[in-house]
Amino acid sequence: MVDTSPFSHLPTLDLSIVVVSFNTRDLLLDCLESVQTNTIGLESEIFVVDNASIDGSADAVSKKFPQIQLIRNQENKGLSSAANQAFRESRGRFVVLLNSDTVLMENSFFKIVQFLNENEEFSVLSPQIIDQSDHPFPMRLWQDSPEDALLKILGKYNPADEFKGMVGKGPREVEAVGGSCFFIRRTIMESVGLLDEKHFLYNEEDDFCRRTRKAEQKICYFPETSVKHLLGQSTHQPEHREKVIVETYKSNLYFYSKYYSCGWNFILRSLYKVTFLAGLVRSAFRHLTGSATQSADDSLRLKLKLLFSP
Repeated sequence: MVDTSPFSHLPTLDLSIVVVSFNTRDLLLDCLESVQTNTIGLESEIFVVDNASIDGSADAVSKKFPQIQLIRNQENKGLSSAANQAFRESRGRFVVLLNSDTVLMENSFFKIVQFLNENEEFSVLSPQIIDQSDHPFPMRLWQDSPEDALLKILGKYNPADEFKGMVGKGPREVEAVGGSCFFIRRTIMESVGLLDEKHFLYNEEDDFCRRTRKAEQKICYFPETSVKHLLGQSTHQPEHREKVIVETYKSNLYFYSKYYSCGWNFILRSLYKVTFLAGLVRSAFRHLTGSATQSADDSLRLKLKLLFSP
């Protein structure tokens, strides 16, 4: 029989913790320190996959945490591809994809693994995510719809509306969870595969949740423990903001083509072009009046690139 498992090793540990890093050196070190301090009572391993950071992240991890398994990429492969590198080498019965700008405040992973051991019907889980002020972050717990995508393109989507779906107490089944602390049961990855590497950035968790539900497995929102997230620290670096915008656009188009109808694909793609054109006109006006900034938001080159991209 041909072995089709995506994993190189058998599961011999409770948990494999995977952190993808890109130029967040200090935040990454704080994250890893919190993971080591607050992960107790589990047989676990930690992977850091560095996506060609230029801020010394990889060397700092190697020096301060020599026991961590460090993968150094020579280029930025994107989140999904980098995470899959570690997943393939992992030995945990569960894996968790953890953002480098998160911090564990308590023994969250033990609580989650214990819950998943006792509730085998759940294959994907996210804890509650909180901000620096210990307030809950909004998290969309339902499957993304074309209407949601339309509102996001128009800039009319209000993340605060997601709080309505988060009302309630205790662990519960949901359609989707966010990806900043994304727990996955190994067996579901053996069934549906790893993350879709065509998603360079964003949509990878939505895609995996859809595949999980298609395989008739359940997804859990677990507010019994919280993980602190310093939102957007890796994706809002000014020198890389243009690439983030372009890759997000490409990832969205791929997601639409994979899950939405031809009609909705045409509508959403057309709407993107209209917003790019409007943005180009606004940026051109700001350049003419001398009020333009050096940020990606006022880049005429970026607006033209997006407008004429496929």
